[in-house]
Amino acid sequence: MGLLDKLTSILPFGKKEPQVEYFFALNISNEKLTAALWNIDGSNLQILETATDTYTSLQDLLRVTDSLLDKVLGVREIEPEKILFGVPDSWLVDDDLRGEYLKVLRNMIKDLELSPMAYVASSHALIHYLEKTEGVPTTAILVGFEAEHLTVSVVRAGRLDGTRVVGRGENGGVDIEKALLAFTNVETLPSKILIYGLEEEKLEKIKNELHEFSWMQNLSFLHVPKIEILPSGVEIESICYAGGFEVNNEIVFVKNTKAQITKPASDLKEIKEGESEPSEEIEPAEKEESVEKKEMEEESKPELSASGFVMGDISEQINEEEEKENLVQPPDQPITRHDDFSKELAPPAQLSIGKFKLPAFFNISFVNKLIEKAKARGTIFFVVIVLIIFGIIGAYLLLPKADVKIFVEPQILEKETQVIADPKQKEIDREAKIIPGELVTTEVSGSDSIGATGSREIGDPAKGTVVLRNKTDREVTLSKGAVLTNTSGLKFNLDTSVSIASRSADDGTWGKSTTEVSAQSIGADGNLPSGTDLSIANYSSDQLVAKSEGNFSGGTSKEVTVVSAADQEKLLAKVAANLRTQAKDKLQEQLPDKKVIEESLSEDIIRRSYNKNVNDQASEFTLNLTVRFRGTAFDENNLKQIVGDLVTTEVPEGFELSLENTETQSSVKDVEKDGKLIFSAKFRAKLIPKLNQDEIKNKIRGRTADEVAQILKEMEGILGSEIRMNPSLPSFLQRLPLIENNIQIEVGLK
Repeated sequence: MGLLDKLTSILPFGKKEPQVEYFFALNISNEKLTAALWNIDGSNLQILETATDTYTSLQDLLRVTDSLLDKVLGVREIEPEKILFGVPDSWLVDDDLRGEYLKVLRNMIKDLELSPMAYVASSHALIHYLEKTEGVPTTAILVGFEAEHLTVSVVRAGRLDGTRVVGRGENGGVDIEKALLAFTNVETLPSKILIYGLEEEKLEKIKNELHEFSWMQNLSFLHVPKIEILPSGVEIESICYAGGFEVNNEIVFVKNTKAQITKPASDLKEIKEGESEPSEEIEPAEKEESVEKKEMEEESKPELSASGFVMGDISEQINEEEEKENLVQPPDQPITRHDDFSKELAPPAQLSIGKFKLPAFFNISFVNKLIEKAKARGTIFFVVIVLIIFGIIGAYLLLPKADVKIFVEPQILEKETQVIADPKQKEIDREAKIIPGELVTTEVSGSDSIGATGSREIGDPAKGTVVLRNKTDREVTLSKGAVLTNTSGLKFNLDTSVSIASRSADDGTWGKSTTEVSAQSIGADGNLPSGTDLSIANYSSDQLVAKSEGNFSGGTSKEVTVVSAADQEKLLAKVAANLRTQAKDKLQEQLPDKKVIEESLSEDIIRRSYNKNVNDQASEFTLNLTVRFRGTAFDENNLKQIVGDLVTTEVPEGFELSLENTETQSSVKDVEKDGKLIFSAKFRAKLIPKLNQDEIKNKIRGRTADEVAQILKEMEGILGSEIRMNPSLPSFLQRLPLIENNIQIEVGLK
């Protein structure tokens, strides 16, 4: 549905059923003509009927064409007014129709009383059609077969390298090779051959013959080419699709299963008696115009479109020199083309305001059609339509608003200085770099645990019995705890006091006494064997001697983990650091407009309690701690003002300093007893480029979002942008406002 019908359909009166537009198409090859009746319904293109027949000369074109158009029209009560032409490449020179062929087409449209849409080279239309249906630019050799000729086109990445027409012999491979050898400027040929033009049975036979041909012998193929057959009727379908694409580049080709390429017109049955002939009563008003007036309305210079159409003036006057050229081009004459078909369609004529063009919705042809229809329906309807048109245009110009956020690349500037935050200071002293401070205190509690890392041995001392012998003439008494030592230096203590009689005066026998001893240290080393000699402290071996009686036993030892003094200090530091952070956060919450430096907080321990003492056996232990913190807070904006003074004079031209885009880092040097905080402040400023917003608004107004993004990206210092438009419109209407006051620009960092 066209835009006019969309608009009128929403009105409370004057609604009209959607109209389907019908067209003729005629494809002219070297030996035959194919006609088609096709229509456009919204975005759908459908071929309703086709017919084909041969022709013998240019003078025979009109007769055969008139017959074919009658056949495709049949009994339908419609009257197409426009015809588009597909012509051989040999009819064109530099995209222009040769004079003699232009004259032929001009005479045809006069006699047929039809308006020419355009003409297109059949090879170009076929390349465009294949690209749209396959989704990728075509790279192949296109071979169109006819009874006596074949047309060979070389296509790479959607670009036509050239076309050759050669006579057809007995072997299709030889004929194709002959044509391809004429492409001297092509280093490597595409390894795919697409054949078309004949009935499917004949093409299958040719395909089998081509599979047996020696392609690699004389031609520059990288490998043996793949042979494929294009669907029947692809030539006329591509012509119709190219015409539909010129009307709507989002056209969708709808296959008509009832429409088939028919037999030659000579074999078609005539309309039986009793069947109604096509009605001739419907004659559009446009046909009342003279052919001469139609000729004057055609443009004189052809224009090549994305689908290969040349919007030429078929009815223009022909130069006398062109009329002298030969009517028939030799079939073997090379026709080389180097057209670029990747260009987008040129937009229709558009309304403009200054340098800005309104979207295609407001194109002049649309407005003219709308006004003409409105006039035809009556004065009131005309007024309503005009008011609607200008109301829509006015709303489109005045109502939209846009917010454009521009992300710029900042320049970094850093400075460092010493600043004092003094609780006694009331105002900023910029020269002395002193800012007001505020004494703050808070008390926080917390606990934490860590693993013990100390170690010590535990166990039992060895015990045993010793025999003491006295070699002196007097009795000796040893107190409890007296020390006995073996030869290894291991010491033992008497468990009880003991007296040892003197040596016998009669026979000299030594005095003897037995007692219990215990090792001074734990461990198995004290488990002495029986008969071990021991010395007694303060006595020589000439006075007293001792020997173990039986084996000593019970000496054991093992190493266990205990809490060390270092462990306690480590846990204290850990808990205190956590509490310091908590204190800083707590103070910061209480003073959101101030800054508290954690390192400046002094601490006073109120309570400290470990659950394990030093040397207590434990794998882990805990500390509960309460600390009072005291510090000085300050206003960071005061700090920025002082440090900002240092860099203001260093801002380069084209940039500006914004305190909102600055960062400060503070490190404490000293905290005095009266709370005066002395610290080093490092200032990091992001300088923002100065942008001429008025100039930017003028450049981007009326542009699409993609165009604005590209314009801004190309400007120095701009990294990107975000665009928000209100109201939200369809993409083809969505543009920035024309009125600069409706555009808000915000400059920021990404």
